Amino acid sequence: MNVCRLARMTLHTPIRRVATLVPLAILTVLLVPGLALADSDLETANPADKSTVIEAVAEVSGLYSEAMNPEGSSLVVKDASGAVVAQGTVDPEDDTRMMATPATPLGNGTYSVESTAHSTDGHIGHATWTFVVAVAVTPPPTPVTSATATAVQATPVPSVAPTPGPSADGTSTGSSDEVLLPIVVGLIIVGGGAAYLLRRRNRPRAGL
Repeated sequence: MNVCRLARMTLHTPIRRVATLVPLAILTVLLVPGLALADSDLETANPADKSTVIEAVAEVSGLYSEAMNPEGSSLVVKDASGAVVAQGTVDPEDDTRMMATPATPLGNGTYSVESTAHSTDGHIGHATWTFVVAVAVTPPPTPVTSATATAVQATPVPSVAPTPGPSADGTSTGSSDEVLLPIVVGLIIVGGGAAYLLRRRNRPRAGL
């Protein structure tokens, strides 16, 4: 009886060990391919996700955890309406980096970025992020008026009365009184001289 029990115990022990090891082996098989096909995860986004930048953006880029294949990898930038404003792929000088350069720097607005990273081991990963561009508008300079110019403009210019001059027909352009006064004075002088001469002529000569 004891022999039978011992035989059964001996038989069951390897079976229990196998039953314990099988799940571990299956788990290992499932984990190893997952480790071999690790994603090219986005590590650093530029501009950063949900950030606000205060200057125009000339380049959008992303740094990833794995080397990427340019074929199948892309970086697409869209504006708020969904229109594509920039598109790029893997940086030729760094296969862990993707970049997209717009034709003109991105101005004020909200932008979204969609990246597709094709790892060199064949795995494909996706990532998205957004950022806002808010460039401050500089007001135009206010013209400065010099104090000297203001003073010159504020100083009244005295008016000069026109001086009478000869008209086109040779007569004076002054008033009639100014024209008649010399004539009257001349007539008085002439009349006085004539009267003096007449009196002197009519005076009797002495000795006659």
